[in-house]
Amino acid sequence: MVTVEVCIGSACYVRGSNHVVDDLKAMIKEENWEERVALKGSFCMKACQNHIGLGIKVNGRQLEGITLQNAKEMIREEVKKDLV
Repeated sequence: MVTVEVCIGSACYVRGSNHVVDDLKAMIKEENWEERVALKGSFCMKACQNHIGLGIKVNGRQLEGITLQNAKEMIREEVKKDLV
């Protein structure tokens, strides 16, 4: 099981993490990953404080450079690495 955590703290929420959650729910369904990927909300990961983008982790790995615009594709690629 691959776990994707998305920060839903106030700073990331303002930057669009709620939209990322919606996109990820749709992607999980589109890719038929319902039994293989768990999507979880998380509180502050300090990603915005460290200037590395939205707070998103895949299997505990903090992703860097995630924005609302590139989140779906970057997360898809990270999840695929762990699904093989």
